[in-house]
Amino acid sequence: LMSGTNHIAGGLLFTGIFASFWNINIFSDAGLLGLTVLGSVLPDIDHTKSPIGKLFWPLSRYLDTRYGHRTITHSLLFLVFISLFSYAIQRLFCPSYPIGLIFFFSAFSHLVLDMVTISGVPLLFCCGIESTDLYVYQILKTD
Repeated sequence: LMSGTNHIAGGLLFTGIFASFWNINIFSDAGLLGLTVLGSVLPDIDHTKSPIGKLFWPLSRYLDTRYGHRTITHSLLFLVFISLFSYAIQRLFCPSYPIGLIFFFSAFSHLVLDMVTISGVPLLFCCGIESTDLYVYQILKTD
């Protein structure tokens, strides 16, 4: 099981590496670090016991009740939504600040880290596909 601390550490590493391809150093800006931390735990907003879930409890409770944990917020649909939403915020309020890119990489890191656990993630949940064949752990597992 992945903990919030693991997601933050993995998110910082993953986002730090991939953002550098766009000449963005997340470690040189406290705001970028904060966005990375937020994005790396954001998919767990569907879990009422997670720190992000407690912070946004009404939304967390709704998502958990309606969909359950590791479903809609651990899908490609959520990744696209959060990336486009954060990019729209960037374009409206601070065009030169890479909010969209940081949220994409940090949220994607969360999905990648959860994909290597036994539980996996249903990346295509939005398409009604919940097969465990899509989980990295199941694909890599040798019996």
